[in-house]
Amino acid sequence: MADQPRAVVHVGAPKTGTTYLQAVLWRNRETLRESGVLYPLQRPTEHFAAALDVREMPWGGRREGPWLGTWDLVAGRIQEWDGSVVLSNELLGGVTPDQARRVADSMAGRSGREVHVVFTARDLARQLPSDWQEHVKHRHDVTLSTFVDDLVRLGLDAPEPFGTLFWGLHDAARVLGTWAKVVPVENIHLVTVSHHRSGAPDLWQRFAAAVGLDRLQLDLDVEPRNVSLGVAEAELLRRINHELAGRFPHRFYDDLVREVLAEQVLVAPERGTPPSERPTLPPVQQPWAKERSTELVEAVRAAGYHVVGDLDDLIPSAEIDGRQPEELTSDDLLPVALDALTGLLGHQAQVAEHGADARELRRRVKQLTAELARTRVERDYWKDGGVAHRLVRFTDQHPWALPARRAFIGTRDRLRRMQLRQGGADG
Repeated sequence: MADQPRAVVHVGAPKTGTTYLQAVLWRNRETLRESGVLYPLQRPTEHFAAALDVREMPWGGRREGPWLGTWDLVAGRIQEWDGSVVLSNELLGGVTPDQARRVADSMAGRSGREVHVVFTARDLARQLPSDWQEHVKHRHDVTLSTFVDDLVRLGLDAPEPFGTLFWGLHDAARVLGTWAKVVPVENIHLVTVSHHRSGAPDLWQRFAAAVGLDRLQLDLDVEPRNVSLGVAEAELLRRINHELAGRFPHRFYDDLVREVLAEQVLVAPERGTPPSERPTLPPVQQPWAKERSTELVEAVRAAGYHVVGDLDDLIPSAEIDGRQPEELTSDDLLPVALDALTGLLGHQAQVAEHGADARELRRRVKQLTAELARTRVERDYWKDGGVAHRLVRFTDQHPWALPARRAFIGTRDRLRRMQLRQGGADG
């Protein structure tokens, strides 16, 4: 980074490689710290909770949740740091001017760091279908054509949450216009995402050049965690959502449908059916997308923001006549549905196997606890072949069983202390 400490806030947009950038920052947080740059998180996704908190947003139908107070925790770590700071979350693109001021003040800290804002952007023809499938992965059953039509006709007033979550986070002129009220224009950087699939490392290099991290040697070998669905996979999930409407608790949906089906099974490389092509913008809206993208580019250019990349990357390259989700027949979706069923059955088999292991482990812990209650804990338990040693080896191989290991060790240590106290009293 620059010789003088600076604070960098990456504010989106969603579906522009933000998950990859955040994963790189998390993977390299120790290297960054050694270089004088703080990535102020203690959990990989803590930035999401902090953004929910500072924006006072509801999540999962709740306005109060475990995210409350997270921003102050993150801000406290920033205050204690003397060097540069970098933070990234897409929801920060939708802040109000007052919220932007709070974020900027926290990032500047007592030392008065120079605050910079970075926005990564793609053209609307790519963004709209990508954003639609994200909503589908979060339980919505709106069709792609309806989703796009509403956003085109109604803008921010499109049905919730689509209007505010799209235009409020993807409109570069709007997002950066808000931040320009609290940060100098020359400190606002727009990074374009190329039309050409040059890979995530190219995006990192553009981002790093914008924020002053390009001289650092970082580990960029990070698996993408937000893999896009193909048109058939997304449409299958949308129709499943329609069938599940009102019949599936939110907590089960997130655990099974989103995290397992959408983010594992349907994107698994070992699937029997090759993934389908990516969803594309409905042909009727493609001329509009080019016109609206041109307007956004002109607004960004007129504002004088620092641009890394080519603003032409924000103009749709060509009209694409891809298959539309609603046109897919049951026969089109059948191979994907069979893959989904097979994958879910495989997942259920793993759950059942883990359940059997957990029951056996609970039985062993109960047996050991009873034995410990009758006899003193001897060092022989930790010799090769000892029951406790076997328990440790088992939990090393199966991390999900660590709570049982901690319960056993806690019980053993409590009994040991009791016996020591009793021995002292007897003496």
